[in-house]
Amino acid sequence: MKQDDPPPAVRRARAVRLVEHSKGVSVYPEPHSAPVLPTGWAPLDRADQEAVLTACDAHPHACRLRIGSPWDATIEYRVYALDVDAWHGVCAATAFSTAPANKFHGDGGIGNIRLLAIARDVQTAARVAVDFLNWDLEAEGLHWRLSVTTSDPSSRQS
Repeated sequence: MKQDDPPPAVRRARAVRLVEHSKGVSVYPEPHSAPVLPTGWAPLDRADQEAVLTACDAHPHACRLRIGSPWDATIEYRVYALDVDAWHGVCAATAFSTAPANKFHGDGGIGNIRLLAIARDVQTAARVAVDFLNWDLEAEGLHWRLSVTTSDPSSRQS
């Protein structure tokens, strides 16, 4: 590359799932380029992502949502509210492995293996986790989806 040449543009590519069926192959791109970050945040390097995953593993009581994947029985989508001092309430959506090897992480162990999102609140992180679950449902050929909505506390029944 010459000194006058502009630097190459690098874009993160979303992963895809290829599903073979009788009519050919269907392609299902991930719902987001992960990790999804709050507006204005610089991209996280691998060490920063690992630090968040390690904090989630160290604070299992901070898990606020856990949904199993219909695509891979060893994966759960989880949402954490890291309310410990060092993390100041940062919320994270992760992919958690319940088995030593799986489709996403062949050589990994049990624990959080992929950071899907960092958010300022649990609801935003939950929306990303549910988007990944819905991606699984679509790839499985299922026609129903989950969503995250805010409920009015006064409308709750006892």
